[in-house]
Amino acid sequence: MEVLMEKELSRTDIECRLAFPTASLRAFSMPEGETAVYFEATDTLEKEWNFRLSIRGENDPYTKPVITGDWLQFVRDKGLRVGDKINLWREEGVTGVRYSVRAERKIFGFWVNVQ
Repeated sequence: MEVLMEKELSRTDIECRLAFPTASLRAFSMPEGETAVYFEATDTLEKEWNFRLSIRGENDPYTKPVITGDWLQFVRDKGLRVGDKINLWREEGVTGVRYSVRAERKIFGFWVNVQ
């Protein structure tokens, strides 16, 4: 299992798009000349979410990759807020690559899954 990101959510993350670490882009096969790739991630309830990972154009001053697609619906369904944490990881198995996503909230000093 390869952890692609573990991040406490900001206001932009929960209202617009999820900023994605540039270093983790290598985990995705983005075709030459393309600026986006679509992938499916499964949450802790085994629900599948369709995300879009994109890099911004050369002229865009904001170069960090972002996740959109079902992202805002995921935020709404989980009731996420600023300070909650998102975890995204990748596993390679016999049937191919599988992505998983988990949301967590700190309660009394402990991180617990948000269902």
